[in-house]
Amino acid sequence: MRKRRFRNAPAIFLVLMLIGMFGYLLGWSKALAIKSIEVTAAGNEALVSPVLVPKELRIGLPIARVSTQRIRQDLSVFTWIASISVNRRWLAHDVRVVITERHPVAQYLDGKGVVEYFDGSGYNFISPNPPKGLPVIGFASENAESRSAIASFLAQTPNDLTAKMSSLSVDQKNQISLTTQLPNYKSLAVIWGSASDISLKVQVLRRLLTLPENKKVLSVDLSNPLTPVVK
Repeated sequence: MRKRRFRNAPAIFLVLMLIGMFGYLLGWSKALAIKSIEVTAAGNEALVSPVLVPKELRIGLPIARVSTQRIRQDLSVFTWIASISVNRRWLAHDVRVVITERHPVAQYLDGKGVVEYFDGSGYNFISPNPPKGLPVIGFASENAESRSAIASFLAQTPNDLTAKMSSLSVDQKNQISLTTQLPNYKSLAVIWGSASDISLKVQVLRRLLTLPENKKVLSVDLSNPLTPVVK
């Protein structure tokens, strides 16, 4: 048994040596080091680049030592970032970071007087270059509950119903109202009530708008989707 173990020792030593050499080649050698860095951030490169370069990315750093986890952690301070893609191209000796921004659909003024935005998924964030003309969310009382109600509503509501909205508000009881433009309806006010049963309310709204007698309605109250009211 002992002779057999000694017989395998050279092979084991060779394997360990190769692993060590491979680890050095990847993690410490300049053979696979970064020669170029590209950061794309939808026009916000000047904001994010100083956070990454040279802290996490620098010319001469072995590509294997680029940590996508640390990059994402460092960039988490920017709430407007929707996704981060880190592409390490070993043979080209470069690293490309592609950042996708969130697209705001509405804005509001938070308790500190800072303008914040909601995207279509209901996520609220601060945007460095928001588009103009976004509807302003009217909060009767801007707090965690009312923001949660709006977030839940936006996350559940199809984009075609919010894409051309002109106003969005939530009252003291977190009842939501929306004014929007839809095909054949220049300005339609929809009272949604709470952010519950949105899927059912959407179905009821779509059905109501297909009825000939509702071609000229100005408002729809869906607070109780089983007994909707049109005016």
